[in-house]
Amino acid sequence: MITFSQDDFYLVTGASSGLGRAISLKINENGGSVIGIGRNKERLNETKNLAKNTDNFRIEIKELCDDMDNLPKWISGIVEKYGKIKGMVLSHGVQETLPLSAINIEKAKKLFDTNYFSLIGLIKGFCKKNNYTEIGNSIVCLSSFVTQIGLPATVNYSASKGALNSAVKVLGVELARNGIRINSILSGHIETELLSKEDNLKTDDFLEKLRQKYPLGLGKPEDIANLASFLLSDASRWITGANIVIDGGGSLVF
Repeated sequence: MITFSQDDFYLVTGASSGLGRAISLKINENGGSVIGIGRNKERLNETKNLAKNTDNFRIEIKELCDDMDNLPKWISGIVEKYGKIKGMVLSHGVQETLPLSAINIEKAKKLFDTNYFSLIGLIKGFCKKNNYTEIGNSIVCLSSFVTQIGLPATVNYSASKGALNSAVKVLGVELARNGIRINSILSGHIETELLSKEDNLKTDDFLEKLRQKYPLGLGKPEDIANLASFLLSDASRWITGANIVIDGGGSLVF
């Protein structure tokens, strides 16, 4: 079983819902102290109230795409407030289902800001010498299995996550000298409220057909939370720069 110390702080973005919420709660359940980041205070408080140990769950309100050049400084402020960070899970992001003919370049740039550039800013801040603990540091980025297949109408989304995957490989080498590991999780479709509400097109019939298409069915948030906890822990001490697919066999059949 994976266990963390309450003296170790783990920063989790996108903690107000979906996978970020599940990962935050899993870290807290396993004994770690969580700093949950999100834009909506009410929803972050909902996450905190679900935690096994609310005393070890802090929340911070932040729009991560505002003034991204100052994200490293913002991370330093978090460290001044709570102490050095042992691990970080970057689970915030936006999905987009849009064919090539409908792509708007300015909107595409905003998607990259959220799904790629804001993550790079946070990673840069985490890796400042005074911001991370001395041993066992780990960064986990949430990506997608669409980067491994040709799923129509996902060109911008897939490209942004593909850029993240490439960055993880490079940073796996760069950060190793500082004792920091970094990996990405390439998940398939997970049964969250985002999936059911996406574009208001995901009817019950659509979801059932999607569920049947996966050899092992659709994933649950806890499937991703369990892997994220493993990658944060010392049990994965020899894994870095990896893009790990967890999709119930979805990429085998799509």
